[in-house]
Amino acid sequence: MPMFVCLFWSILLAFELRTDGRNRPRLHLFVFMLTATVLYFGHFVFFNRDTALMPVTDTLYCVANLAVYPLYYLYICSLSVRQYSFRRQWFILLPALCGGVAIGTLYVLMSPDEIGHFVNQYLYCGNREKLVGLVALQAYVHDICKVVFALLIIPVLVYGRIHIKEYDQQVKNAYADDDNKTLAIIHQMLSAFIIISALSFAANIIGRHQFASSSWLLAIPSTLFSIVLFMIGYIGYKQEFSIGDIEQDEQLADQSLPDSPNISKLHSRIEQLMEEEELFRRPNIKIADLVSLLNTNRNYIYQAINREMGISFCEYINQKRINYAALLIAQHPEMYLSEVAEQSGFSNNTSFYRNFKLYKGVGPKEFQCGLRNGTVNKSE
Repeated sequence: MPMFVCLFWSILLAFELRTDGRNRPRLHLFVFMLTATVLYFGHFVFFNRDTALMPVTDTLYCVANLAVYPLYYLYICSLSVRQYSFRRQWFILLPALCGGVAIGTLYVLMSPDEIGHFVNQYLYCGNREKLVGLVALQAYVHDICKVVFALLIIPVLVYGRIHIKEYDQQVKNAYADDDNKTLAIIHQMLSAFIIISALSFAANIIGRHQFASSSWLLAIPSTLFSIVLFMIGYIGYKQEFSIGDIEQDEQLADQSLPDSPNISKLHSRIEQLMEEEELFRRPNIKIADLVSLLNTNRNYIYQAINREMGISFCEYINQKRINYAALLIAQHPEMYLSEVAEQSGFSNNTSFYRNFKLYKGVGPKEFQCGLRNGTVNKSE
């Protein structure tokens, strides 16, 4: 089941890449899904006891097992890291390459009898006794691969979270509407990886041979892995925005100015522009729009908002929008909340309700009812 889930997304992503081959994150997700397909094909052969294919599939399984988490990390990097280059990250796949070469070489050097003895005693029974020569060495290399697999999970989870948090902060600094731009959902999937990682590590310690004798026991991790892998594929397939889009917008916004402006005065100009032209009411307004209107530099806008007020561009705009929305509700209590959201600049009701609750402490419906009942002041 996990194999067919990964194969499904591999095929779908391959068709997408035919029309959009420059989409780097999608390419990384395709490689991840294809590698996961190979990994679960190794499981498929193992649990169906096709021992003739075992030297090849076991080698590929060990490579894929050591590569799958690093590849997901590289996918996160392609979404979130500035000036990302695979050449500077390739070393994370070195354990998979070394493990595959070592295991594949030992299979080539082993005789058919030795291979049969290793498969039956070690892979299917987990028995390390009476293993000698190349057979014992092969078992030792497999044990090392299990330990390396467990160690790889830690940096992938830690640095993956760091990259996602840094990226989401960059989105908030550049865009007022961060819906469909942040990697919050991928951050949640990375959290789900913690559970999967724990199960995978436990399965490696227990040994696949323990699951081979019980289809019911095998169905539990198989179903769970399939669900998580399908969600990873679906979320990645739907994720359109990435660090590349931020960099592209920044290139359009960056301008070289001879002198640095007075940041306090620039902040006053931004406030004046917001009050007079109500720029916050523009849907999908971004920091590049202010750069163009004020004929300044993107970094100066960052300083004027972040340093002067200690908040991000997203927070700045949404505070303005919510204050305007509260004023609309107070002045026009009969107005539909969806219309209030639209006139305040929100592109969808979900974002409006979430931000209203954040900045006013209550939802817009409760705020509206409070005004009618006299429990909320218009000035709040």
